[in-house]
Amino acid sequence: MTARGPKDDEERFKALMAILNGRGRSIAEVVEELTGEAPSEETVEAVKNRLQMAQESGEQVDIAAVVQSLSDLASRWA
Repeated sequence: MTARGPKDDEERFKALMAILNGRGRSIAEVVEELTGEAPSEETVEAVKNRLQMAQESGEQVDIAAVVQSLSDLASRWA
């Protein structure tokens, strides 16, 4: 599962329309779908920060890889 910012105004408009029509999902919902359990606030914030960094740099981000790396890091600290 990857994410990127809209490439133009048309994509931005389509994304906003999808959200307004109830097709948008929260970061927590996406993380829960990937992991099968409700994420902590820290995990949601870390994913949100990574998405913002990717948007600022214009890169595509693999959300599943970000969540997996956070999980791996957490397991090393446990």
